[in-house]
Amino acid sequence: MERFGSSVDTPLPLRYTPAPLMPGGRGRGRRLLLIYSFLVLLASLVVIPLSYILDFQHRELRSGWKERLGLVPRLPDSAAPRLWLHAVSVGEVQLARQLLAELFSRRQDLEVLLTSTTAAGRRFASEASLSGTRVSALPVDLPFLTRRALRRARPHLLVLLETEIWPNLIRQCARQGVPVLIANGRISSRSFPRYRWLGSSLANILAKVDRYLMQSERDAGRIRVLGAPADKIEITGNLKWDLPAPAQSAAAARQDFGLPPDAPVLVAGSTFEGEESAVLDAWEALRMEFPQLGLVLAPRHPRRFERVAELLAGRGLAYARRSRPAGGPHKVLLLDTLGDLRRAYGAGTICFVGGSLVSRGGQNVLEPAAAGRPVLFGPRTENFTEAALALIDAGAGYRIDSAAALHPTSLRLLRDPQECEAAGRRGAALVAANRGATRKTAERILGYLPGSSV
Repeated sequence: MERFGSSVDTPLPLRYTPAPLMPGGRGRGRRLLLIYSFLVLLASLVVIPLSYILDFQHRELRSGWKERLGLVPRLPDSAAPRLWLHAVSVGEVQLARQLLAELFSRRQDLEVLLTSTTAAGRRFASEASLSGTRVSALPVDLPFLTRRALRRARPHLLVLLETEIWPNLIRQCARQGVPVLIANGRISSRSFPRYRWLGSSLANILAKVDRYLMQSERDAGRIRVLGAPADKIEITGNLKWDLPAPAQSAAAARQDFGLPPDAPVLVAGSTFEGEESAVLDAWEALRMEFPQLGLVLAPRHPRRFERVAELLAGRGLAYARRSRPAGGPHKVLLLDTLGDLRRAYGAGTICFVGGSLVSRGGQNVLEPAAAGRPVLFGPRTENFTEAALALIDAGAGYRIDSAAALHPTSLRLLRDPQECEAAGRRGAALVAANRGATRKTAERILGYLPGSSV
């Protein structure tokens, strides 16, 4: 991905630079691990009871508190290869589903334990009804709980998506002879300095990982600087480039969502606190020239759905909620469901991706591009640096410097439908040209599973 140009971050040299050794060496590392485990134990005393309360209303999630104690589902005692795949939340679970589809196309007998840190991620995974896959909460990262989970699941391989570094889980895998693979690995500019502070303590954990499949040259350079052995690192690309375009046509998606069939639509996806107000300000200003302009507002976190509903009501706007189907069409739709955002992007005319006007590092700018829509995003895209730059270079992405710039940039695109459509085509072509990471990642995973020939 680095070929698309330099990042706003200073590129790192690719030569190996050891992680800085702190005073005390291994003794300091042991102390930090003990402190980490103690803090995790304290946090679990709050998290486990809270998760029981939050999950109780969802039958498929009620076992979450047990699973956090290491009582994960048992995988069958058979000759089939067993894989433990961990994905943090909904976005990573989408990638996990994509990766599992590729794996199952090659190994139909695969048995999978799919864990997610968040209830939203587990709910999204459970609703997919993945064949041969058991969904679970991630056990609390304490030695005796991760050891219990490994004894129950007995995986042949643990795959952690997006550089999820769980020290005790990785150490227990090393002790029990279970290989660990980091897939779609990345180190953001925001997390890199924090990791460097850990010095040799982190390097000792990274040395226990068997393979690093990193998204880009930059990510590979950073994980090497942090102490990962250079001979364990390779670049396989970003799985997010392989997210498929919506199978549903724009017209069908609009009908499904109850949106105006012929009017332009602004879709604002994965928004955070403060961004919804900015989008509404821009939308109301745009309606001065485009009175029929529709709006889809999709907050990033389910816990904010009600807050955004109150914001819409407070502005006196008539709106519909995706979770409560009503007659349409309606000009404003609150997308308060999981798994619908990609289709919503496909129903839009222009798309704004949130987490980029606030200090969240940005969300997935490739989803609307894959749907063939021009993509707008703010200055904070550290989580998708290469992808954002690639879209800009291709003439498919538009970076705005501030919330105030959302209106004029959107207005320019709406006034020029031909350029709007051309930008969408350029984005879709860019995504199509960079596919392949899923296949490469699946091949590496199969190489660690018994009975597989790649």
